[in-house]
Amino acid sequence: MATDQDRSRPLKGTAGLRLAGTIVALSAALLFGGCGSGDSPEASDPPNEIAGMTRNPPLVVGSASLPNVNPGRKNRGTHFRADKDGLMLVFFGYTFCPDVCPTTLADLRLALAELAPSERRQVELAMVTVDPKRDSARVLNRYVGHFSPRDSFAAFRTGNPDRLARIEDQFKAAHELGKPKADGSYDVAHRAQIYAVDDRGVVRVEWPFGAGFEAIAADIENLLGQQPRPSVSGNDN
Repeated sequence: MATDQDRSRPLKGTAGLRLAGTIVALSAALLFGGCGSGDSPEASDPPNEIAGMTRNPPLVVGSASLPNVNPGRKNRGTHFRADKDGLMLVFFGYTFCPDVCPTTLADLRLALAELAPSERRQVELAMVTVDPKRDSARVLNRYVGHFSPRDSFAAFRTGNPDRLARIEDQFKAAHELGKPKADGSYDVAHRAQIYAVDDRGVVRVEWPFGAGFEAIAADIENLLGQQPRPSVSGNDN
């Protein structure tokens, strides 16, 4: 389960982020727990008062791809890249998650509702299941469809654990399956960051669990309005 620390609002500024990194280092053994959230990346103060966290250099994930199993999506691309001038909000989770995943998706729905219609059309929600054994394409689509219109989200799923692990490595994400209980059910510990990926495949901002929909909405507006965008060199991490 997510801890009270995981549920706190993100720290702002370099000093706060150093403190967050220290807390994470001291709590490395607790990075996973139930349906828990993950650690905070090292960051620097981003421009335009972005509330989320940024890496220097940023993650570049545009070459990463997984099958998109949402048949209702207008653009059925398989890569982790937004449409032109847009953002893809990527989240790793699973449909049997009791608390963190539905809370995160509900926050994203509220954040997107804060945007102007023209801005909302530039943003796509994308969920990657870390529990494909139980999350069939039908189950995953039905679940994410509770939080987003059917034609405006990507549902990424693979039954190949090695392929999923490679994608997680590129996002610095991770998950761990719990031991089966007497009834056959099990929990999945996973990092609960939300990744805002632009049309170049660059992760512009990451939000930890509990960031709050108002902060996420404000960051999205700032990111969509940033011109020119930060330059990025190098290949995918």
